[in-house]
Amino acid sequence: MSSEPEIRIPHDLLGREVDLGEVTVTRDMIASYVRAVGDDTSLGGSLEEAPPTFCLTLRRGLTPDIPLPPGTFGVYGGHDLEFLQPIRAGRRYRISARVVDVFEKSGRSGALTVVVREATIREEDGSPAVRITERQIIRARPPGPC
Repeated sequence: MSSEPEIRIPHDLLGREVDLGEVTVTRDMIASYVRAVGDDTSLGGSLEEAPPTFCLTLRRGLTPDIPLPPGTFGVYGGHDLEFLQPIRAGRRYRISARVVDVFEKSGRSGALTVVVREATIREEDGSPAVRITERQIIRARPPGPC
């Protein structure tokens, strides 16, 4: 007897690539990022090439969005980064994302659903520069006052 809400992914969303637009990376964008993360070594350089984790600022959040059933909440479950080419100032990149998997598992505090998304940042010629695989953990809200 499970009362866990079922996460339903629209049949046309799983695996479908969603275009999230494009961005031209600037040295100012890179400088803002390295200042925000306290990367003084990069700040003293030319800022022509972004630090690897700069790609996370381009990904547009957990997209595509999946509506959560009432009585559930989602939390960020981590990410993996695959660096294929450096992100460089003055270049334009196109960002896309897709839901690649949804599965149920049992956690320490009960049943949960994991939604796996993949965002790809591509060079103008279409070649991938970075792939970001992100996990969102969805579970039922615990009973009690909110």
